[in-house]
Amino acid sequence: MNFKKIATTGLSLALILGVTGCTSKTKTVEEKKVETPTTEETKVVDKEYVNKYSKIYGDYETGLKDYEMYLTPEKVTEYYTTNEYPGNEKYLENVKMAYKTSKEKTQAYVDSLKNDMKTDDADLKKMNEGLIAEGEKTIANIDEKLKRLDEIPKDAVSKTQEEYIKVVDESIKIKDETKSEFTKMIDEMNKKLGINVNNNTNEKVK
Repeated sequence: MNFKKIATTGLSLALILGVTGCTSKTKTVEEKKVETPTTEETKVVDKEYVNKYSKIYGDYETGLKDYEMYLTPEKVTEYYTTNEYPGNEKYLENVKMAYKTSKEKTQAYVDSLKNDMKTDDADLKKMNEGLIAEGEKTIANIDEKLKRLDEIPKDAVSKTQEEYIKVVDESIKIKDETKSEFTKMIDEMNKKLGINVNNNTNEKVK
């Protein structure tokens, strides 16, 4: 009788311990499921920086198409296959105006990076400083190009359209060309911040 009672008690205890053990294991598995690992892609950058930068980039980008048209003689020639050529004198005037506009916009962009864009994010801070440095080089290059455009001989206007476009292009070629590096760094910043450069409103990619 006592033996049966002891055996029954033992069996009950074993069942209780078994159920408790299973519950504990189930709970552990469920807890692991809700863990969300943090990766580079899920990190949230400084949102205030993103909002401010998106605005200054939008201001910088607007109106630069005229400048970009004059970057290569091929682009110029392509444009004037469907548009009326204004004549050599007016063409030179247009090129100068495009470069002056680019300088003003680049200067405003760099000034904003210096004065308005503050962040504690180490990566953003480094990229911001890099953009300032390259932007200042780009401004210096534009100044040099404007100086060279002013030095084009007056009698060069007698050349043909094709010849004159080449003269203008040759005059603005300089060794320390940083525009491409500056543009590359801007593209990297836009990618870092998730800015959609194909959208005219410069909305952040969702």
